[in-house]
Amino acid sequence: MTDGAYSFLPWLRTGLTTRITGEPGTGRATVPVQLELVGDALTAGAPAPRTLVQQPVQLYGPGDVVGIDPRAISRVEPLPFTTNFEPNYLAHVEFYDEDFAWRYSPAAPNAATRRLTPWLALVVLAEGDESGPAEFEDGGAGDGPLPFITVTAPTALQPPGDLGAFVHVHVNGSLAGRLDVDDTTPGGMGGVLSTLATVLRNSPDSACSRLLCPRHLKPTTTYHAFVVPAFETGRRAGLGIEPGQIAATTPSWGVPGMPSPGRLPYYHRWQFATSPAGDFEFLVRLLKPIEAGEPIGLRDVDAHRSPGFGLPGLTTPTQPDGVLRLGGALQLPDSDKVVDEFENWDDYYGQQPPADPPAPPYPNQWQRALAGLINLAEAYQHQTAAAANTALAPRIPDLAGQVDPVITPPLYGRWHALTPKLLSTPEGTPLPDAEVHNWVHRLNLDPRFRIAAHLGTKVVQARQEELMAAAWEQLGETRRANAWIRTAQLAREVGEVLHGKHIARQTGAVGTAGAEPLPSGRALTITAPAHPKVLDRPGAAAAEAGEVFAVGFKVSRSRVATAPVSPTMRRLTRPGGRLMRTLATSLDTLVARIDEQQVAAAPPLETPPGLVLPARRADAAVLDDRPRLDVADTTTAVVAGLDANTTVVDSIVAAVNLPARLAPKDGELTEVMAYPRFDVPMYTELLRMSTDTFVPNLGLLPPNSITLLEPNTRFIESYLVGLNHEMARELLWREYPTDQRGTPFRQFWDPRTAPARPNETADQRRERLYDIPPIHEWGTTSRLGENPNPRPRPGDPPRAVTLVLVIRGELLRKYPTAAVYAHKAVWPDRKGQPGVPDKTGERTLAALPPNEAPPRKLVRLPIYEAKADPDVYLLGFDLSADEARGTGGDLGWFFVLEERPGDPRFGLDEDRPGAQAPVEVWNDLSWGRVDPAGTGFIRFDGGVTVGLEDFNHDEDDQEKTEQRADDVRVAPWSPDVSAADAAYILFQAPVLVAVHAQEMLPDAPAQP
Repeated sequence: MTDGAYSFLPWLRTGLTTRITGEPGTGRATVPVQLELVGDALTAGAPAPRTLVQQPVQLYGPGDVVGIDPRAISRVEPLPFTTNFEPNYLAHVEFYDEDFAWRYSPAAPNAATRRLTPWLALVVLAEGDESGPAEFEDGGAGDGPLPFITVTAPTALQPPGDLGAFVHVHVNGSLAGRLDVDDTTPGGMGGVLSTLATVLRNSPDSACSRLLCPRHLKPTTTYHAFVVPAFETGRRAGLGIEPGQIAATTPSWGVPGMPSPGRLPYYHRWQFATSPAGDFEFLVRLLKPIEAGEPIGLRDVDAHRSPGFGLPGLTTPTQPDGVLRLGGALQLPDSDKVVDEFENWDDYYGQQPPADPPAPPYPNQWQRALAGLINLAEAYQHQTAAAANTALAPRIPDLAGQVDPVITPPLYGRWHALTPKLLSTPEGTPLPDAEVHNWVHRLNLDPRFRIAAHLGTKVVQARQEELMAAAWEQLGETRRANAWIRTAQLAREVGEVLHGKHIARQTGAVGTAGAEPLPSGRALTITAPAHPKVLDRPGAAAAEAGEVFAVGFKVSRSRVATAPVSPTMRRLTRPGGRLMRTLATSLDTLVARIDEQQVAAAPPLETPPGLVLPARRADAAVLDDRPRLDVADTTTAVVAGLDANTTVVDSIVAAVNLPARLAPKDGELTEVMAYPRFDVPMYTELLRMSTDTFVPNLGLLPPNSITLLEPNTRFIESYLVGLNHEMARELLWREYPTDQRGTPFRQFWDPRTAPARPNETADQRRERLYDIPPIHEWGTTSRLGENPNPRPRPGDPPRAVTLVLVIRGELLRKYPTAAVYAHKAVWPDRKGQPGVPDKTGERTLAALPPNEAPPRKLVRLPIYEAKADPDVYLLGFDLSADEARGTGGDLGWFFVLEERPGDPRFGLDEDRPGAQAPVEVWNDLSWGRVDPAGTGFIRFDGGVTVGLEDFNHDEDDQEKTEQRADDVRVAPWSPDVSAADAAYILFQAPVLVAVHAQEMLPDAPAQP
């Protein structure tokens, strides 16, 4: 077998059990044991007496076992309470010890069948329901040491003579070579056993023994699996019955005349149920690649009747007249490259050949009438309803004489695009052609896209309470911040008035008779209580040192000191006070005069003669040594620091906790305009309406098919604009703080499957995977369907439309963890010539670098997904149709469906209708080949022999070539096949199917 695969041994014994060579007889197996007895010589120099004793020794057998430790069982397949086990697979149980299944077997290996019957067996019995009667009854604990069941359907038990074919040793990796199963002598496995011993010494967990149940299970049936004694002696021991004189190799069932017939004690038990369908291989082979065609993705919309509002019916150059084709979230590949007459019904793309007769130029008369009707809402803001209606009456006659306002259709996206009117500016100037063709006009003037936007409107209207509850929860600190901001706006206005009345007017110079004007110290005195909280503007030296001091500290260490600005001094010098009335002068310059040393404090009192006092400092001298205050600069710093425009904004920013994008900037105190964010895939809301609303005629895809479509970006963008437009209206109606330009809905598909990029944060990944950028960033000249996220940078080429793999069938419904990805196609190498491509056969999957993540140039994973019940699965890939097909020397891409590798599983293929397929490799073997009589079991007593048939080297089956090289070395399926070969044949390897994009895409359209 090839390296890196599994190896299987037919049986394994250790210790004395390797000496069992003959029939065990009754009770237990015996092995001869020789013992040499050596005694002491009776006389000096005499030889020591010796004798050889040979005695048969009984070994423990099945009758000595009344239970097994649950820890001996390492795994069961299927897992307990599984509800979707494949009915064509075999249930099995694994034991940690490699020799456990044969440890108490009383017999020797059978030379004819090359098998060794295990001492226990695995039986699977139906519980009984609408699919059929129960095959067993629970017997409870009984009188014996083990619980038991009573089998009511003896035919549900496998033939006991074949038990040795369904038990084997499993080893991870390759042993010395292919096992020679013909060598059945003790230790006759040659070098394989020594290699196995080495493997187990280095990795004790790399091998186990496995017991299979060869029963073909029924679909949708509940089963119970039981590990039971395989021999009658073990059955009697478990039931508490005397063993009696019976042959040690008597099986537990199928022998008449045994006591308590039908009762089977069990060592272990679990329950599971089967699914209605086949395995992964069966389901994936049902999938057929197809090229999707019309009408998938399109449905007719009859617009020839009047839509209301006094508008006439629509006319088109196509037949039938007035019928449009409404799209959905998906469309046929390359649809955007082909402009047909239905797409160009309004001449949006200009004259397209053939055009006979030529269509009216875009925008046509109907669209101009619709634009005028939409513009009425804006016109009512600037003129009377009667005048606005009269102006539009030539296009919409129903408005003639109408003096009341009419309800107009919405202008979708008007707040995001700041477009209050269509086709003209608010002043009435016609818009340039680039803007008339932009996304706002295309969406609002084409009924197909207005329908898509209306679908988004309906979603918001249907879920408004739920959405608003979520929106208020997200608002959080914003509501509190807006309350603070409104309070701060009042505080700022009041502060500015008080600042101008009481502080700013007290600054400036004050003149004195016969002297230069001096700075007024009045403002500095009035603001003294705030000096400790106001920072002074640092000088150059302090700024370099990073020192900033409060004004109060500066004043206290200056020659002015704190006394002239103290509360007592302010009270004494207040205007209208007694002192100031007595002096009849102003002391506004007192602080400045002290700073200029024009005024000094009273000199210290002199000490009377003869009085000795401690030396005291000269206060005047100390004041002279203090630095100058600079009253003008200090006053300016105080006035600026107490400006309400600064202090109020700073306190608001410190008081509220807002994201950086919402925090007040540049001194602004406007209320925060917020919007919620709903990161949920909105395609699900279309599916709730109907599958045809999501993708028209998607149900026309054949069952069990696989194909490629592409997103209809114009429909998706229109739908999302409708969602955001209606949500903005709802937010405004509910008094949510919004300017109606937010984009709460940016996610159409479900991007959870997209892998994260290296060093990418969760916020960066979320932003990258949005389907559209914020709508207000789309631009005034960008067209509908050309607004991908992230937006291309200037100079970047237009981004290609991605592909969506559409799978309809039961495969992903039953195997939701299956790996689906795109894989680069290459030519295989010529045999024996590495690096030389062989272009004579089929393309193959590119080889991946070992021990590292597959590079993006070789493997692409889905970037989003969706599901349409019951059986349609959609997976988006970052590949264009041209990339997937391959152009020039590029070979394109395969789309791969791969079964997740897991624990080993065993079984056979279900038979397909019609003639049986040839068995070219053992993976082709089916139940009908090994059980032609339909007994429900793999049986060897029927003489069935199956060999590999001639290999036809079909190009569609090139993957079998390598497998065939291994399979021919395995003995044919026959009554005497060994357990190792049977395990190899029954092993079900994970399945991988690759379908090239060319099988699902039409040829690229011819370019004009």
